[in-house]
Amino acid sequence: MDPLSAWGPMKISCMFSTKESKPHAARKRLISHVYSKSYIQSSPEVDELTRTILHHRLLPALEPVAAQGLSLEVMELNYGVTMDFISSYLFGLSDDCSFIRDVEMRKRFLSWHFRRWEHSFWYQEIPRLTGLLRRFGVHLVPKWIDAANEGIQAHVLRMCRLAEQSIKAASEHGEKSHGTRPVVYGQLSEALRRSPVKPEAQVDIVGPRNQELPVASEMLDHTIAGMDTTGITLTYLLWEMSRNPELQDSLCKELCTLAPSLAIGNDSELPSARSVDALPLLHSVIMETLRLHGPLTGSQPRLTPSSKLTSLVGSPPLPGGVRVSAQAYSLHRNETVFPDAESWNPQRWLDVNSEKKDEMMRWFWAFGSGGRMCIGSNFAMQELKYVTAALYTNFKTMIVDDTGIEQGDGYTVGPKGYQLTLKFVRA
Repeated sequence: MDPLSAWGPMKISCMFSTKESKPHAARKRLISHVYSKSYIQSSPEVDELTRTILHHRLLPALEPVAAQGLSLEVMELNYGVTMDFISSYLFGLSDDCSFIRDVEMRKRFLSWHFRRWEHSFWYQEIPRLTGLLRRFGVHLVPKWIDAANEGIQAHVLRMCRLAEQSIKAASEHGEKSHGTRPVVYGQLSEALRRSPVKPEAQVDIVGPRNQELPVASEMLDHTIAGMDTTGITLTYLLWEMSRNPELQDSLCKELCTLAPSLAIGNDSELPSARSVDALPLLHSVIMETLRLHGPLTGSQPRLTPSSKLTSLVGSPPLPGGVRVSAQAYSLHRNETVFPDAESWNPQRWLDVNSEKKDEMMRWFWAFGSGGRMCIGSNFAMQELKYVTAALYTNFKTMIVDDTGIEQGDGYTVGPKGYQLTLKFVRA
């Protein structure tokens, strides 16, 4: 278990780190509604935060870079974009991170976060041994990782408290926020207050009766997952697009069909989420990036049910409590399903009949599947589509420095060099 999957000394786990299926499903039901595709596509909060982040933060940050012919390191900026999106949805626009603009805080937070990447194996794979050795003064994970974890936790806890203050002010005094509602934080907090679960079962689902830390633990997991995975995907998408100038031209033509346009200066209204979602080339670019450069390269472990023997394809019957796993990295490189699988080819998602596409989707596992499927997949897809559409409506990109772009090894990994430098030119 990652140390950020359980909050502090109280070890309050979140939905992601809940092992048993029933408690996991119970917790997921509390917030699944606000992550559904229909909710996200019709949400005024998502529309407003998207408009604000694109037209008042991201595009204004890129416009002078393009005008002056400068180069820009985009991996860090991508993390700022994805953190602004997820924190705005969790906590509201008035209490989000604003990492696109707050460069100093962005750098500090990412320094904490990236330090943890290289040491995630120990807590994820052998947590008991890691903890036991630590008691005897043997630190497989350096002590300074604790300081990084504490910095991240404190940052998220502060946003939780600000969101709670906004909710109380709106409820008690009718004060309106200057941004959007804290959608996910508000949904989870209210669900826990109204939960009909008996007290003895409550601990299994939401932790102690004091709900601040259980809610904060859940928000922490959504914050890191929403920033990390989408930030990595966006970085590789920009890298691949920058290597394919003709594809940029084709995508720009497709994006020009949107009404209203995402062009700089046209900031009063966004094209509808459904119209953006329906663009075939845009969709294929994102799907192919998730297939070849999926941020979750590590195995997805599961435990066999304790109540019965379980048979997997090609295996003998397995008793309960046996760890089994699969990984998207391997599934996405099945040459029978994805010919020339190591090549980035968005066209493979376009030039296929429905039967072949169904087969490709059965093997596509960027977000997992079933009850443990990523709860934020719909939010991530919509975010990626709007950001990509805004970028390639207004700019062309070219590689300046892609040293270390090779993907690392681990559970969640991005470029080994932690950087990608591009040049932006107005389209």
